Amino acid sequence: MKRIIKYIFIGLLGCFMMACQREELPPTTNVFIDSVSITPSYVDAEVSCKIRSSITIEYAALDLSTEPDFSNAKEIVLTRQPYNHYTATLKNLSDGMTYYVRYKISNTFSTVIHDKIDEFRTLSFSLPILSTTEVTEITFNSAHICGLIENDGGKKIHSCGIVYGTSSQPTIENAINVKASTSSSTISSYISHLEEGVTYYARTYAANELGITYGKELSFIVDPLWSGFDLGLSVKWAHMNVGAEKIDDYGDYFAWGETNPKTSYYSSNYSFYEEWGISMNKYHRYVDGITILEPIDDVATEKWGGNWRMPTDLELKELYDKCSWTLTSINGITGYKVTSKINGVSIFLPCAGYIYGETPKNKGTIGYYWSSSLARIEHSEAQLLMTMNGLNNMQRCYGLSVRPVCP
Repeated sequence: MKRIIKYIFIGLLGCFMMACQREELPPTTNVFIDSVSITPSYVDAEVSCKIRSSITIEYAALDLSTEPDFSNAKEIVLTRQPYNHYTATLKNLSDGMTYYVRYKISNTFSTVIHDKIDEFRTLSFSLPILSTTEVTEITFNSAHICGLIENDGGKKIHSCGIVYGTSSQPTIENAINVKASTSSSTISSYISHLEEGVTYYARTYAANELGITYGKELSFIVDPLWSGFDLGLSVKWAHMNVGAEKIDDYGDYFAWGETNPKTSYYSSNYSFYEEWGISMNKYHRYVDGITILEPIDDVATEKWGGNWRMPTDLELKELYDKCSWTLTSINGITGYKVTSKINGVSIFLPCAGYIYGETPKNKGTIGYYWSSSLARIEHSEAQLLMTMNGLNNMQRCYGLSVRPVCP
């Protein structure tokens, strides 16, 4: 019996000595929590902090509560990163709500709740925030309007665009609505069919599930005396092709020297045809000596009037040589942004292709633009600009695009 009591005593003594060696967590004054970063969004937040202690930390977490007394606290586990950093993603939060955070660490033997308390507020869902930045490229019948969605309000933008009209404060209900893509924060559109000398009011709009909001209203007057874009060259250039209704329209196709579009383009239905391959009844370098289209045969002059005319070969060459050419697209129409190397002003030339027969060829790939100049050798040809490789010659009966110029 005495031997049994002895063994029990020795066992209890051993347990007591082991307990004395246990690694207890230090008091909170010896636990340091710093480098705290809390980045809230609408319904979540990212937390990052650094925890230092003289004793090994086996578990770290935070209490999250909407009450400063933590009466409804929820425990969120902190994930340990290198160099004593800990992180957590707080999910399923309420927007526009203030939250309180406190930290706790533990090991096998005890848990310490730190007296450091942080607070943050989630963002509130709202209507979109946007601006109408500028109205540019105002011509006699069109203008370019752009704006920016600065904040989506935390909700997906399901529609956006530009509204404009002749009355102030246009809306989608009482004005013309030009929709834009919701995949970009930039709202940009060309508007056309404007009336000369009329004051227009325009602004951007964007809508999410909470409703619609409008940007700042801008007003502008369509200039009846507009005379083309000044690229710093010898002539000014029109904003769109003859027959187009807006800048990103291909426009009509014209045989050289004809002033109306046709359903088909052949040598047999060309106005100046006479024994094809041998002679033309007008514009023959060695017969009538006329090498530049007369106003009556210039489609730009006939359709637009005023000082508008087709460019000469030298003016097309100047455009090609003194501008940079960048392949781009506007509203799905492929073309070239032609930017002056002199003053940075640009125009857009759609790649409309050409027609021989009844169907356009190279449409969406190459632009073919007539000059008013006869070819220098072959009288059955005239000079043109190809957007890919500059000046060239083509049979006069082919249907090409025309971009007017004026002094």
